[in-house]
Amino acid sequence: MNQSNKPASINQERSQLINRALILNLLRQEGICSRATLSRLSGLKQATITNIAAELIQCGLVVETGLIPGEKGRRSIGVTLNDARYKVIGISMTRDQFYVDLVGISGKVYETRSFEISQTEDPQSVLSRIRTAILQLQQDYADSELLAACLAMPGPYLEDLDRLLFVTELSGWQNFPIRAVLSEGVGMPIYVLNDAKASAFAQLWSRWQEPAVQNMAYILAGQGVGCGMISDGKLVSGQHGIAGEFGHSSIKFDGPLCECGNHGCLEKYCSLSALRSEIRDLLRAHQPSCLDAGNLHDEAIALAVRAGDPVAVQAYEHVCERLGVGVISLINQMNPGLIVLGDALVDICPERLLEVVRRCVEAGVNERIYSDLAIEINQLEESPALLGAGAYAAQQVLANPGMLIYEADFRSGRASSEAT
Repeated sequence: MNQSNKPASINQERSQLINRALILNLLRQEGICSRATLSRLSGLKQATITNIAAELIQCGLVVETGLIPGEKGRRSIGVTLNDARYKVIGISMTRDQFYVDLVGISGKVYETRSFEISQTEDPQSVLSRIRTAILQLQQDYADSELLAACLAMPGPYLEDLDRLLFVTELSGWQNFPIRAVLSEGVGMPIYVLNDAKASAFAQLWSRWQEPAVQNMAYILAGQGVGCGMISDGKLVSGQHGIAGEFGHSSIKFDGPLCECGNHGCLEKYCSLSALRSEIRDLLRAHQPSCLDAGNLHDEAIALAVRAGDPVAVQAYEHVCERLGVGVISLINQMNPGLIVLGDALVDICPERLLEVVRRCVEAGVNERIYSDLAIEINQLEESPALLGAGAYAAQQVLANPGMLIYEADFRSGRASSEAT
């Protein structure tokens, strides 16, 4: 090839990749639409849309649906993503369970399976069972092609090293090669995301029409405290994939030592563990309460808070105030348009937590900033981390369909050659 043509060729290939991904994302957002509608929404010429649609139909990512109402009242042939043929897998792991979703490339969830994790299981055993669950789905859905899987799990995950730095209250996982072990014999790309990042991505995927979602933070407050951030419509990862470790911002320089090596980390003051510790302190001081220091399960605490138990309410509101202090810091650093709060600490009493956090933030940030900020409780019906894992796997397929197109072209060329 002439050397002078190389830059033009590279730019053309890059444009093709961008345009394909754009059309696939529009189909994901719109569901079913005509080629004319795709041309209008994308700004691409009708001829370009026709060529891209032909490629995507040939490789099976897109199918025609029949006649639909089109532009200017004309009936047109609709196109949509081919969930029937192509699917992905979303996996979410907590400290005591893991869940596996079968998800179409449109993001539609077709099936969810759940599995218990015992306290004595080591990482090798857990990942082996997750891998078995993936292989079982491949077997059960042999008429579909499963293209990718994503695991969402707690803790800061170093993408380049395939290691967790540490996990609060989850021993044995630090420095374990998660993706490498999970990928053995699976035959598809495996992605690993921090659960807060996956939860943020679920909000972006599900609420893409809302402008504030383009710059948002999802705060996951449970056994630990994490944060997933969306900036200009993209998931923020950072140099090594650990951006958003909100729970490890120090709010007390001489506070207790954290698993991360720092002192006085936020999650030491506003996690479920912090809530239980505060309740025990109040009970030891003989404060009147219906709670039993030996039975501080989430359900018992939630019932006590909602019933107005003085110890439960005092401890819960104190923990929520500390979370609010952390949220103020996050707002000043990130300037989001939306903050979504979720996970087990929030589930204790969502309305009370939201009220306390909003009150703290209103008092602690500039009035102009607060007036243009929404703070909400998560409203997604399914686990955001699980939805986000499936969505992230699907997005990786939609963002780079080149291999599927290449394989379709190869099969077509081989068929033509055999026919002649």
